[in-house]
Amino acid sequence: MTTDFKTVVSTIKDLPPMPAVAVKVLELLNDPNVNYQKLGEAISSDPAVSARMLKVANSAFYSMKRQIKTLDHAIAIVGERTLRSLVLAASLEGMNKTYGLLEKMLWEDSMGCAIGSRILARKFSSADPEEAFLAGLFRRLGLIVMNFSDPDAYRSLAETVYAEGGSIAEYEGQFFPYAHTVVGAAVLDKWKFARFFVMSTLHYEDLKIAVDEEENGEALLQLTATVNLSGQVCRKLGIGQREPDEELDLMQCPGAQVLGLSKEDVQSALEEVDEVFTANRDFFIG
Repeated sequence: MTTDFKTVVSTIKDLPPMPAVAVKVLELLNDPNVNYQKLGEAISSDPAVSARMLKVANSAFYSMKRQIKTLDHAIAIVGERTLRSLVLAASLEGMNKTYGLLEKMLWEDSMGCAIGSRILARKFSSADPEEAFLAGLFRRLGLIVMNFSDPDAYRSLAETVYAEGGSIAEYEGQFFPYAHTVVGAAVLDKWKFARFFVMSTLHYEDLKIAVDEEENGEALLQLTATVNLSGQVCRKLGIGQREPDEELDLMQCPGAQVLGLSKEDVQSALEEVDEVFTANRDFFIG
């Protein structure tokens, strides 16, 4: 990868900061002697994040035995790794300056891919489920940043894609100097996320992972393939899209090919993601 992430970040005229509550929570979770009271205080400092996190924690997606009513209860039973996913999901949702139809579709696409990635990772043992959830969540981070930075250009991009058909990748160069994959990876790098997530975000479309050059390269490829397939499943189901792409052949998806899945595997995955997302949509979206 020859693109300098610092150069990319410098071209973004209005770069959103990493949400403050997420910064504090991640800092606390990196402490082996983490204090749960401090975690609760950090999360409760942002009422909107607290409310969203509790709502998601009570979804069937996380299969809790009883209703979670307080942050202390959530922190005590969901586990630190799941807590990290919940806080990041709740924080990133609030990063938009406005929340109209375009933002809602973009967030639904991001959450759909995160949920799908977690399901696929478990179903096919292709990645750690919580890492897959975050990698799926970060997949379209570049678009969220582009919309934050220049909402008029992003709206024009979205309208062009809708009018002409095809994918965002085909048209984004007309409106932005860098692809959303590059922007997302550059922002994650600036926010000091692990290279694992940076590279997955950068290559979720093309899967061009230098397996022999990356630390845990094969695991990175499997994770990125999981995210790729999840994104295509969302597209076929119409999650975060204006309408389902019923003609999309998931067997031709690079992710399905890298994971070595059969037609039956892919169909089963499609049905499971559809069922789980439909059942949990109201907990994650809005």
